[in-house]
Amino acid sequence: MHDRTDQLADSRYLLLTTFDEHGNRQESQLWVVQDGTALGVWTPAHSGEAERIRRHPRVLIGPCDAHGRPTGRRLPARARLCDPDATARYRTSLINKYGLTALIALARSRFRVGLAGTVGIRITLNELEQRLVGPEWQPPGTYCVN
Repeated sequence: MHDRTDQLADSRYLLLTTFDEHGNRQESQLWVVQDGTALGVWTPAHSGEAERIRRHPRVLIGPCDAHGRPTGRRLPARARLCDPDATARYRTSLINKYGLTALIALARSRFRVGLAGTVGIRITLNELEQRLVGPEWQPPGTYCVN
């Protein structure tokens, strides 16, 4: 299980598939970093990805190339927007992983929208989440609310 998260974190780009209000897929290729047993990505706070995740946290993730072409299997996951501290941690992790390219991109972003204009997204694979939290409770077939 951690192997899948490690493999995705080691890939250069992550293909993040989010869903709009009509259920249509919207795909984005993003830089990815490891965040413990989860993955982290960074995006503008008012980007399409962030807006769709605010409404619908279920996503698909998988490795891809720089053009957004999938290079592996897509896995179901759950995403949530991070607080400013986690977002700052992701910025540092991006610089550590991607070097000068990330430093330039982050500097341009900070100049254009400021620190509050970006947000980190924490992504947890569904199978890992179910292992940690357990399956959702379902009432037995004989259960009656009255």
